[in-house]
Amino acid sequence: MQSSEQQTQMKNKLVLVVSKGTTDAAYPALILATTAAAQGMEVYMYFTFGGMKLLTKGQAETIQPSKDLGLTAEQLQGLISKGGMPTVQQMLQMAADSGVHINACSPTMKLFGTTKENLVLPNSDVVGAATFLQWASDPSAITLFI
Repeated sequence: MQSSEQQTQMKNKLVLVVSKGTTDAAYPALILATTAAAQGMEVYMYFTFGGMKLLTKGQAETIQPSKDLGLTAEQLQGLISKGGMPTVQQMLQMAADSGVHINACSPTMKLFGTTKENLVLPNSDVVGAATFLQWASDPSAITLFI
């Protein structure tokens, strides 16, 4: 049993920086986000640089596994199908539907010429580094870079 002091010190917010636009980087971030949301945590995902591919129309549907994984896209898709996992796009929608805050990095969008209309989730917020730092500096937050 946890004391009331331990309970007040528990982390209740998860902040994820998603900076890689590969299938094998997307799944861990989305699994952590949806699990944390299901456990009642407040969850913020901050998509930046390569991670913006996951939020950008025309790119989200074509992401590939990293070379480090050692699998082709077809092999990974076979494993995902066999394991009964949803697609990355389905997981992203599940995260949004479960209350996960999906955030696009405004400097990255500017760099790549992406507009809010180009995002696969039109309700995504567009925020900058100052907002991310505010979330990450919250003492009740766990911050992870994926």
